[in-house]
Amino acid sequence: MRVYITSDMEGIAGVHLWEQTGGDSAAYQEARDWLTLSVNAAAEGALAAGAEYVLVDDGHGSATNLVVSKLLPSVDYVRGKPKPFWLAGLDSEFDASFFIGCHAMAGTQGAVLSHTMSGEIQNLWVNDRLMGEIGLWVAACGHFGVPCLLVSGCDKACAEAESLVPGIETVVSKQGLTQHCATLRQPESVISGIRECAEAALRRRGAIAPYRLSTPVEMRIEFTSTSHADWTPLTPGRERLDGRTVAYRGADFIEAFRECFGLA
Repeated sequence: MRVYITSDMEGIAGVHLWEQTGGDSAAYQEARDWLTLSVNAAAEGALAAGAEYVLVDDGHGSATNLVVSKLLPSVDYVRGKPKPFWLAGLDSEFDASFFIGCHAMAGTQGAVLSHTMSGEIQNLWVNDRLMGEIGLWVAACGHFGVPCLLVSGCDKACAEAESLVPGIETVVSKQGLTQHCATLRQPESVISGIRECAEAALRRRGAIAPYRLSTPVEMRIEFTSTSHADWTPLTPGRERLDGRTVAYRGADFIEAFRECFGLA
């Protein structure tokens, strides 16, 4: 079995402020350790359940967040930018996918550090369904026939994943109160839960089918201001719907995603 793990930082245990997600602060360096231990735990659980190969994608910001000296030696890791695709290395050869440290979509009340891809996006729809980065992950994996089996993040992010993939294993890292405030669980407890749930999720992988979109696929972005839409070139496959909204269309999810976001 082959398992693909992507990671973000906003949903990692202990993280509730933007300063913990980048820069040169001691808070960010501490969060990098928690992130690395979290993805290692997911990989350890997958290996315990019989995975023969695990690939971890460093999916946050610069994609250089994982602490190399603390990475599990039996696992491969994708780091750095630019990437050939958002979920670099994902293809139909994988049997399952996990998302560690995810956050809820933009506008989610009570979610910690919620946003969708960038601060320029107010709302994003895929085939008329409102989605965030969790939804994009689910749809991308589904395009390749890969089932999504596990997420970790704040309670609102986990609920978002459950609404898309009933039965998905979830590890709640914190209870969101506001954008920058949460009731936090100790990182050690969350990391232990990730390992346990990763193993359990992979052992019951046949219970969850890949998320399949009907084709062709349309993605619509409502930007936070008209200026962002003004700067979007209207090439074939794109349409300006109103002052802040642009539609992107493709034969399938990958084509629509590339039209919408490019390679990064």
